[in-house]
Amino acid sequence: MNIKKVFLFPCSLLLALTISSCGSSTNSNPFGPNSSSDSQIATSSSNSIESSHNEPSHSSSNPISSSVDDFAVTSVSLNTEQLTLYVGQTVKLTATVYPLNATNQEVTWSSSKEDVATVEDGVISAKAEGTTNITVTTSEGGFTATCELTVIKEDEEDPYVPDETDGTIYFITEDTLDKGSYDASSDEYTFTITSNYKQLYVNLPDKSLTVELQGVTLENNENSPIYVENCENIDLSAKKNTTNTIKDTRPAYVNDEEGQGKGAIYVENGDLKLKGTGILNITANYLNGIHCKDDVKVQKQTLNINAINHGIRGNDSVTITSGAINISCGGDALHSENSDVSNKGNQKGNVTINGGSLTINSWADAIQAAYDAVIEQTDPEVPISINAKTNKYSSYNGETIDTSTDVFYLKMNSSTYSNGGYTYAAYINGAWYPATYKGTQSSQQGGSGGGPGGGGGGRPGSSSTYYLYQLQKPTGATSFTLYRFKGSNVTEFSTTNYNAVSDAKAFNSAYDTVQISVSGSTISFSSWSNYSSGNNNGADVSAKGIKAENKITIKSGTIDIKAYDDAIHANNDGILENGSSPLGNVNISGGDITVSASDDGIHADGQLNISGGTINVTTSYEGLEGNVINVTGGNSYVYGTDDGVNATNGKSTAAINVSGGLLDVEVPTNGDTDGIDSNGAFTQTGGTVIVKGPGSASGGGMAMAAALDTDGAVKITSGSLIVFGAIEQTPNSSVTKTLASSTTVKAGTHTISFASSGTSYSTTLKSSSNGCVVYSSLGTATLN
Repeated sequence: MNIKKVFLFPCSLLLALTISSCGSSTNSNPFGPNSSSDSQIATSSSNSIESSHNEPSHSSSNPISSSVDDFAVTSVSLNTEQLTLYVGQTVKLTATVYPLNATNQEVTWSSSKEDVATVEDGVISAKAEGTTNITVTTSEGGFTATCELTVIKEDEEDPYVPDETDGTIYFITEDTLDKGSYDASSDEYTFTITSNYKQLYVNLPDKSLTVELQGVTLENNENSPIYVENCENIDLSAKKNTTNTIKDTRPAYVNDEEGQGKGAIYVENGDLKLKGTGILNITANYLNGIHCKDDVKVQKQTLNINAINHGIRGNDSVTITSGAINISCGGDALHSENSDVSNKGNQKGNVTINGGSLTINSWADAIQAAYDAVIEQTDPEVPISINAKTNKYSSYNGETIDTSTDVFYLKMNSSTYSNGGYTYAAYINGAWYPATYKGTQSSQQGGSGGGPGGGGGGRPGSSSTYYLYQLQKPTGATSFTLYRFKGSNVTEFSTTNYNAVSDAKAFNSAYDTVQISVSGSTISFSSWSNYSSGNNNGADVSAKGIKAENKITIKSGTIDIKAYDDAIHANNDGILENGSSPLGNVNISGGDITVSASDDGIHADGQLNISGGTINVTTSYEGLEGNVINVTGGNSYVYGTDDGVNATNGKSTAAINVSGGLLDVEVPTNGDTDGIDSNGAFTQTGGTVIVKGPGSASGGGMAMAAALDTDGAVKITSGSLIVFGAIEQTPNSSVTKTLASSTTVKAGTHTISFASSGTSYSTTLKSSSNGCVVYSSLGTATLN
C-alpha cells in the first residue's frame, strides 16, 4: 500500500543510459544495457558510468572495424526509445551502429526542439518543460533512430499556504501567537479551540505547541482538516468530557496533488502527540486518518478512526502508550515507513505499543513496522490489549485504495534457486527492480509461502517444489530484462558485472508468473502462469496481523489476532534503509497470544524464539514457521492444516531446538501434513513436546507425512517428547523410550503419566491417532 513514484534519474546526473529493449530503424540491439545503478531508482553519481563488460562496446566513440574488409552500415539503434528528465538534468544516450563491425561508425545527433533539450555527442541537456525527439543519424546510409524525450519540473511541492483572510480557517502562525498563551518554563504555546472550523492550519517552525479541542468539529472537503506545515512538536489534546470530530470529506485519493495533505490530520514537518482524556473521532474519506512525516504518539486518548487507507501513519515511528484506540481502515491500521537512522543516531521505523487498548479492523496489515514492532507494557497500571482482524475477517466494508505497483513472480526449480545463493533484479525503463523471496510452491500441493524450503519439499515421494521471487511491475511497463547476481543480498546492480542475464522479455498481460532457468550466463524463460499461494486462501494485499521488516518483540499483553494472511510475520529480505540486513526474527517472552490465520500463525524469516508467555494458534496453514526455531520456555499450543511447526531453509541451517517450556502441536492425520517438520535437525535438551500427526507409532510414517519429520538428526538428551503418530528419523536418544500405545488412540483428552516422578501431562486429540511413543528423561510413561 505504499505510494511510489519512479523517475529515471535525479538531477545533474551524467551516465550512459540503459534499458532492456532497444529501438532501431530496421534492427534491435542484441545486447543488454551498459550502465550501472545502485538501487531500484537510479542514484546520482558525479561521474559518467561506462561499460566495462567483455562484450563489444556500443559507444560511437569506440568503433569496431575490420582490418581486412570494409563493412557497410545497415542500421542504427538507441538504448532507449522513451526518456523522462527533469529540467536541468543531463544524460547520455548510447547509439549502436549495425553491423557491429561496420567500418564507418560516425553518427550525428539532433533535437527537434532545442528550446526543450539540446544534444551533443549523445549527451542530452534538458532545458525546459515539454517534449522533443532526439535523433541519431548514421553518416553512411542516413539510417536513423529516435528517442522521445519528455522534460518535467523537479518533483518539489510548493508549500500549502491558505488564504489568511479565510474566516473558516483557524491559523496558528508567528502572526497569531497572541491568540494563545506561552509557558516560558516549557517554552511551549497553548491554543484552545472552542468553535467549529473548516481547517486548523499550523506553521510555527522550531516551536512546541499544544492545541486543546473542546467539543469542536473540523470538517473540510478541499484539504486536510488539520494541516501542520511546520511545528517541531505539536500536541493535539481532546479535553476531558468533550467529543471532537475531524472529517476529511474530499473525494478518494487518485494520485498526488500539489498542496494536498495526505490525511485528515496531516503533519508535513514535526512530531505529533495525541493526548487528553476526551474523545477524538476521525473520518478520512480521502486517504489516511493520521499522516505524520515524523513521529506519532498516542497517550490516554479515546481515538476512533475510520479511514479509506491507513489509520495512523507515522513515517518515522508510531507509539501507543495508553488510551482506547479503535481503527477501521482500508489500509494498514498502524503504519511506519522509514527504516533509516536519524541525524541523532535514533533508529526510525518502529511501531511500539507500551499500553492501552486497540481494536483493529483493517483491510491490509493491522500493524506494519518498517523496522521493529515492539509490544511491551511499561506502566504496571496500563495493560496492553490488542484485538485485530484483517481483510475478509474484519468488519471494514468501505472503499480501499491500492497505491502499490503491480507485481509479477519468478518461478524456478531447486537447481536454479541454488539455496538462495543469488539475487535477481529486473531492469525496466531505466530503473532497477530487485526481487524478494516469496516462498515455495508445489506442483501438487502448495508449500510455505513464507520462507525457503517450506512445505516439506525434498521428502521421498513428494511432488516437485518450485521457488518463487516477487518483483514490482511499474505501471505501463511492457518488457523487462532479468539479471542474476552472485550472493543472496546484493544491493548494487550493474548491467556489466553480473552472473547471468536474459534477453528482453515482454510481459504477458494474461499471467503474472514466469518460469525461469539458467544455463551458464544465460537466463531463459519458459511457461507463464498465475501465482497462487500455498494454501490458495490468501488476500490480494498483505493482510497480516503484526508485520515487521526487521524484528518483532512481544513481552506482554493480551493479543488476539484473526488474520487473512500470516498473523505474526517478520521479514529478512533485502537491505534496510539504514544499510543493514534485516534479521527477520520473532521473539516472544511473555503475553497471552491467540491467533487464527489463513496462512502462517507465527512466521519468522530468521529466528523464532519463544521463551515465555502463552501462545495459542487455533487455526493456521502452518502454525509456527522459521528458519531456526528455539523454544526455551512458555506454553505453546498449535494447530496447522499443513505443518504444525516448520523449520525452513534460509540464511542459516534449518533447525528446531527445544530446551524448556511446553510445545503442544497437532495437524490432521491424513494428507501431506507434518506435526513438526524440520529441514534440518530436531534437538531437545529439556522441556516437553507433544506432537500429534500422521503415521504409526509402531511402524513409521508415510513417505510424505509424519508426526515428526526431519531432514537431519533427531537428538534427545533431556525432557519429554510425546508423539502420537510416526517419527520419520530414528531418534539418537539417551532417555527412556516407551511405546505407550501401538493401537489406535481415539480422539479426546488423554493423560501421559510418569510414575517414577509423579509427573503427568494432558493433551486433547482432535482426531484419532495411530499409536503413541514417548521419549523422556522422566522414565517409563503410561497413556490413559
